[in-house]
Order: sequence, then structure tokens, then C-alpha cells
Amino acid sequence: MGTALREAGCDKVETVNVALTGKRTDLKPGVQLAVFPQDGLSVINNRSYSEFMQEAAEFAVRNNVYLVPGLYIKDNHLCLCVLDNQGRVAGEQQATHLNTAWFGDLERSPEIKVIDTPFARLFLCVDIDIFKPEALRIAALLGAEIVVSSQYIRESDFNEAMVLAGAWQESQQNCLYVLNSTNCGGHIIGPCAVTDDLSGFLARGEAPLYAQLSAAKRQEAYNEFPVFKSLNLELYQHHRQELQGEKGRER
Repeated sequence: MGTALREAGCDKVETVNVALTGKRTDLKPGVQLAVFPQDGLSVINNRSYSEFMQEAAEFAVRNNVYLVPGLYIKDNHLCLCVLDNQGRVAGEQQATHLNTAWFGDLERSPEIKVIDTPFARLFLCVDIDIFKPEALRIAALLGAEIVVSSQYIRESDFNEAMVLAGAWQESQQNCLYVLNSTNCGGHIIGPCAVTDDLSGFLARGEAPLYAQLSAAKRQEAYNEFPVFKSLNLELYQHHRQELQGEKGRER
């Protein structure tokens, strides 16, 4: 985990143009951050890391975007990364929790990282970490502004309640934008106050999905409900290892 927790506010960043997009889609001009749809379980388990990264790097360079290409396995960890617009890995996050039905032989990581980019600070939320409130709260306290959540979900299990209990809920209670990409569709979510219909959904459905993430609207949403003002940050700092959990296996 990071070296220090600090009170999170809503730091001002430029409006960020984002997309949940297919691997062969030509992006609209001006997109700064793109996320691929999640692949199926067999693809994740059997993909070649080097080939996967090469394909992702080519897309990032060709479209001049930062790119989160999806889940992969590296060094016995389930991972997400973000590539910069030159095709270089700008940051990587290992899963802090695991669905043992799919990834039971892998290891968990004790570290949560926030990744600096030219347009915002990112947290890469690996698979079921989106259902772990402590992971998102720690990331928010470390200064995350945009979360990219990439999940594999068995199609027969998928329903809207999973989105509300995971990505949507974490967006609301941490004043974060969340780009939620699954093998069953995608969602671009923000605090309810940033959306015209107050639903919290900026876009949802099948890729491609596009949205503008406004720092000013996020600041207004935080001003209406400054959740971090009520937190005991010293308590979070003192108990951060317990909140994060020890390295091991967990569903």
C-alpha cells in the first residue's frame, strides 16, 4: 500500500474524455483514456503476456491514448495495467482479493497503488476488488480520481444488482468516477449529482461507450456530501494493514 493516507478531496483536473471500446474500434477524436471490454475466463488464463502487451501497445500508440487492456496473469498474480500513449506500461496493480473459483492458484497482493497520469490519478481495480469497500476507500484516500474496474463475471450470474453493489456503490460513497468493464457489458459511472438524471450512469451497455468526466461537477458533488470530512484518518492509517488484509487467498 502507499506510504501514507491523506484526506481525499476532489482535486481539479481537466475534463477527461474516456471510452470503453473494442480492440478494433476507431476511437472518436480527443479520447484520453480507453478501456477494453473484458475477455472470457479461458482467454485470461491462457493468454501470452508478451503478445497481449504488444497488441495493447499498438492500439495505444495508433490512437494516442492511455489504455487499460484488461485482466492478465503475471508472476502468479492477477493484474491490470495502464499503458501510456507511447505504448509503455505507466502503472500496474495486482489483485488484493481473488475469486478462488476462477483464480484460486494465484497470490494476493497487499499493496494498493494510485497511478499518476497527465489527466488524473487512476486506481486500477482488479476483478472482485470492486466489491471490497476497503480497497476503494484506501484508493480514494490515496488521491484516486478515476477508477478503472475490470471484471470477469460468469454470464449466467450477471445482473444489474452486481453493478449497483459494486461499481455504482463505490462511485457514490467515495466521490469517484468508475469505468466498469466486464465481459457482460460496460458502465461509466459518476456520483449521482454529476448526471442529468441523477442516476449516476453516464453511459452503459455494449462498447463503444463514451463520456466526459468533469472535475468541476465532481467537485460540486463532493461539496454536497463531503464524506471524507467525517473520517478518522489517523484510525485508517493505524489499521491500514488490517483493512487491506494479509496476503493469502480469499473468495
